[in-house]
Amino acid sequence: MFDFEDPLMDKEKCLISIGNLPVFVDPAQPPQKRAPFSAILGHVFNHKVELILPRHIHEAAWSSILGEVKPYQYARAIFPLSGLLEGDFFTKYIKIGNVLMISEGRRGIDNVYTLKDVGVSLVDDLDLYINLTGNLVVEINLRPSSMLHGKKGFERISWAFKNVLNNSVTWLFTDLSKSPSLTDEDAPIKKYHPQIITLSPAEIVMEKVLVPPFGSETLLPTEDRDALCRTCDELQEWLGLASLGSDRILESDSIDPYLSRYQVPQKEECKATDLVKITWRGLIPSSWVMMLLLSVLRKCGSKSTSAGHWFGLLVSAMGKDAVDGKDGYSVVALPFSSAKREEENVDSKDEEPSPRRKYICWEYVGGNVASF
Repeated sequence: MFDFEDPLMDKEKCLISIGNLPVFVDPAQPPQKRAPFSAILGHVFNHKVELILPRHIHEAAWSSILGEVKPYQYARAIFPLSGLLEGDFFTKYIKIGNVLMISEGRRGIDNVYTLKDVGVSLVDDLDLYINLTGNLVVEINLRPSSMLHGKKGFERISWAFKNVLNNSVTWLFTDLSKSPSLTDEDAPIKKYHPQIITLSPAEIVMEKVLVPPFGSETLLPTEDRDALCRTCDELQEWLGLASLGSDRILESDSIDPYLSRYQVPQKEECKATDLVKITWRGLIPSSWVMMLLLSVLRKCGSKSTSAGHWFGLLVSAMGKDAVDGKDGYSVVALPFSSAKREEENVDSKDEEPSPRRKYICWEYVGGNVASF
């Protein structure tokens, strides 16, 4: 077989985190500096979210999960960059609102504009202006009081948007405020005749899938770093094949080993299980992914589901960053395990140890060039 080298492989990285999930997470104030929550908050623009869980857990908890996950809409519209600074759009969405916007384009090739946290980021080709190879990243905060019509600095930005960066581009737009108004007649986005898209899940049932022993105490060999890395790589590979719906992880798979030598991790301990994969596609903000994760953690950790089952969350990001683009992440929440009580900390005979749930989080950096 020929050995073809891929130059992008040197830029791709996978950051792995392993730890215990907190017993309780406040939905209003989730942790921001610890994985997997930091991975979610660090990927603002996402285009696909997949949730994989056992079928019997889906049947027991999915209706209640949907009751907590709010319906979500986003818009697709075409207008120039100068439209951000005009009329009610600038006043309602930029100055006092909370919106998320991203333009069409490929990272490192096209000009890409993003709007988040009321700041606009411009990624332009240096060749266009100063004949240098690379990308120029310009970030502008539009919230300060100096950013108003009539102010000298603001007028310079407005002039550049109207006379230099004046091409109309396709935007994906979503309102992150508590009461979004994309469909209201007086919504400023209506001026650009947007296409309103409702995020809806698509479900696929996979029967008799060989599932690794996620509940095994010896699944993660924490004392051996090399073995732990191999195990995480194998679980990541299995999760990717489950996402693709590959036959290689089915109990009935009988492919010739000459064509594929893949084996499910710890195959002798695997059990055939029916799985359900739920997929969302579109402009998906990190706040919505966080809401989904917290809802699944609560509902799949209840007594009605035996509090001992795993699930996987796979998120693909829109890799728009010019340098070290964030490409997405995967999270597997392992089954609960009872925490071991230390004798000096046990005062009550009736007190039970709090169940703890481990997680594995993979963050992918540097390889995706997703666009819309």
